[in-house]
Amino acid sequence: MTMRKVLRPLVTGISVSGFLIFVKYSVVGVVGTTVDVLSLFVLVDLLHVPVLAAAAVSFTLAVINNFVLNKVWTFRNSSRNTRKQFIKFFIVSMVGLGLTELFMAIFVLFLGIWYIAAKLATSVIVLTWNFLANKNWTFTEKGRAAEFPDQYAYEVTVIIPALNEEKRIGTTIEAVHRHFASRNMKREIIVVDDGSRDNTSGVVTELAKSVPDLRLFSYQPNRGKGHAVRTGVEESRGRYILFADADNSTPIEEFDRLYPFLAREEVVIGSRYLAESQIKIRQSLSRVLIGRLGNGLIQVLLFDNVKDTQCGFKAFQHRAAREIFSRMKVNRFGFDIELLAIASLLKYSVHEVPVSWYNSPLSRVRPVKDALRTFFELLYIKFNLMSGRYSRDEEGKNGKAVKEGEPSASLVSSQRGSGTD
Repeated sequence: MTMRKVLRPLVTGISVSGFLIFVKYSVVGVVGTTVDVLSLFVLVDLLHVPVLAAAAVSFTLAVINNFVLNKVWTFRNSSRNTRKQFIKFFIVSMVGLGLTELFMAIFVLFLGIWYIAAKLATSVIVLTWNFLANKNWTFTEKGRAAEFPDQYAYEVTVIIPALNEEKRIGTTIEAVHRHFASRNMKREIIVVDDGSRDNTSGVVTELAKSVPDLRLFSYQPNRGKGHAVRTGVEESRGRYILFADADNSTPIEEFDRLYPFLAREEVVIGSRYLAESQIKIRQSLSRVLIGRLGNGLIQVLLFDNVKDTQCGFKAFQHRAAREIFSRMKVNRFGFDIELLAIASLLKYSVHEVPVSWYNSPLSRVRPVKDALRTFFELLYIKFNLMSGRYSRDEEGKNGKAVKEGEPSASLVSSQRGSGTD
């Protein structure tokens, strides 16, 4: 009697909630079958469409009908990632179709069961499969939740992505170390070796013996700068997160211009194209033209008030960095554009600050090839924004729900060289 009292609330809860959802799902299935049969009749008998083509169309219409009704009515799912959910729903439906053929063959051909009884048993099995798969997979947005520490071990995390940088990485690390030591600011340095074929990791490992709070993460093969920075962000323990190039093309001293804004701006980025920016060593004319053309396309397709999306010197509040990078999908040069697009989507403010910049003669950027790749990544980002791929149905800034579509956050530029108000 005691055990019955213990189990009764659990069983009752499951039977009321789960069973009612299952009934609604079954009703939708009946409606879908009706749509399938009626549309097949109309297409074949009235419109004289060939049977096989008509069957494909009627099946598709039934799947669309079932998807809409189950999303809106059965599971009451409010996700805006409809495209991804429909693909999942269609996959479940196709697997269900395959299971129907499989179990009918087993029941009728191998077990000798009457085909009507076999069809009833198969329908129950397939209905159960479809229900559980759609309930626990299609209409469940699990996502990768960003985690935020209660306290920060460091004021700043400096992330340096590196690919075959054995000749330059040591100088850059020492410059970062000296700068923050002179400011008496507690920091950590994270170097991410993005599949180097030289001794980059060895140089960093040796420096770690004399440079405190220097960590190395390495992997093979090369996956792109965006992946490397994302790896560093996931491992960061600083209140603020800065990523900078391994050649120190934007000197680490320029962080002093960004730092004052980080207390109130979620994202603060260095810019080479503001009035007070200083280009100490310029790029070739071809690279300048390609860069400006690309920035023009970015302004047309995504946002029109960021002067320089590609400068590799960007800082974030910790929470903003985790939220942004946990949604990112681009691994190579287009990741700078993507992170700004996601920041705008999440309603994070983006503040642009003029910095000094030195073009490195050893730069590995291939102007034409990398420009074409970034262009296609730009289109990919635009598609992701339009189709809702960046939404995990989580809240953005200030607890506001994220709304998919065009970026809408405040992106502002500072013309002050000092970086202060």
